[in-house]
Amino acid sequence: MLIVCRLLASLALLLAGITLIRPRSGWGRLGLFIPKLFTGSMILPIGLLGLTAGVWGWWAYKDAVTVLLGAAAAIVAVRHMVRLALRAKRAVRTLGTNHPGFARFPAHTMLPYPWVGVWKITGESRPQRDVRLWEGLSGNFILADIWRPPGAVRPSGLGIVYLHGSGWHYADKDFGTRPFFGHLSGQGHVVLDLAYSLAPAEDLFTMMAEVKRAIVWMKTEGMSMDVDPTRVVLMGGSAGGQLALLAAYTPNDPRFDPPEFEQDTSVCAVVSYYGPPDLRVQYDRFLELPDLSGDSRFERTFMKFLEARFEFDIVPVHRLLPSFLGGTPAEIPELYALGSPDAHIGPDCPPTLLLQGEHDFSGMAPEVDRLHQALISAGCRSVLYSLPDTDHGFDLYRPAWSPAAQAATFVTERFLANLT
Repeated sequence: MLIVCRLLASLALLLAGITLIRPRSGWGRLGLFIPKLFTGSMILPIGLLGLTAGVWGWWAYKDAVTVLLGAAAAIVAVRHMVRLALRAKRAVRTLGTNHPGFARFPAHTMLPYPWVGVWKITGESRPQRDVRLWEGLSGNFILADIWRPPGAVRPSGLGIVYLHGSGWHYADKDFGTRPFFGHLSGQGHVVLDLAYSLAPAEDLFTMMAEVKRAIVWMKTEGMSMDVDPTRVVLMGGSAGGQLALLAAYTPNDPRFDPPEFEQDTSVCAVVSYYGPPDLRVQYDRFLELPDLSGDSRFERTFMKFLEARFEFDIVPVHRLLPSFLGGTPAEIPELYALGSPDAHIGPDCPPTLLLQGEHDFSGMAPEVDRLHQALISAGCRSVLYSLPDTDHGFDLYRPAWSPAAQAATFVTERFLANLT
């Protein structure tokens, strides 16, 4: 049985060690995406596995090798969780906690710490699914799920328009966000989870027009749900984060607002989970990754794995932005600049929260940091929570267990409380 102890301790150390790896090659970054999501979210049981194997090896066999392997796995796991928590608290300190909004939320509705172990969502929030917002250009209705506070919860007055991650081509509303939305609505917020149109059927301007319409819908129809029209927040993940930032930084802009649209499309704040701020640079970042065009047998195998895991067809990575914008940067440089949130920074940009994994396979972490610095330089309020050893999509995979998802929620809910 000693060999079993050593194998378990070795397995725990191997899994925990994946959080430390920051691959540089394209295949390394893409190939470790799923393993890093798994190990980052399950780091607690992985650390406990190493600790248990080490204690068992010492108690039963006095085996120093097992103890060292198990202790190393536990140390790596604790390191990961502690670094996430410390940075989350640092980000929250930049908000300040004396804002009157904090007093409006019962203590039990907010996470007491950046990481709370196995997270059980409180409250009884259930969404109103497939609400028809308006008829789109193609004749189909634009749909959304609406999350409202439970009856016993006092409304906060805050309305959130959420744009799901999509690579501008994929997925739909209700994409791994139910625990998060249940938590936010349990605090009194109203969440509109928008099923915006996707490429290649629609382009940047159509998507932006839909986001702007959703803002106005929340301002007008949201009043029946106790939403204050002056306190509408845009929030999005990945491509949805880019759309949220761009819409927030271009209020009442005729280039993006629907034609003959007279309603105010400004928002009081924006939250971006790993949204790319510079599309020109992001195009180059994508070129560093495997194209996933399926030309080789290995690529086809990897694509089938991803398609089975995420349940949608994979678009070649190098074609994501050209398909979305209508060409390459060499062909339409002005459109890449127009669609980049960092090209619209000015003193009137609303308060911004940026949440970014340092090991994001897309390579966008430096651009997010530059966006944060540019906002500060422009005199805007910006909070950056940079998550160590963390990859893209950290908030969507097993959030009940994931220290990264919980720490991000800890920061986000306090940012929102600071607005109310």
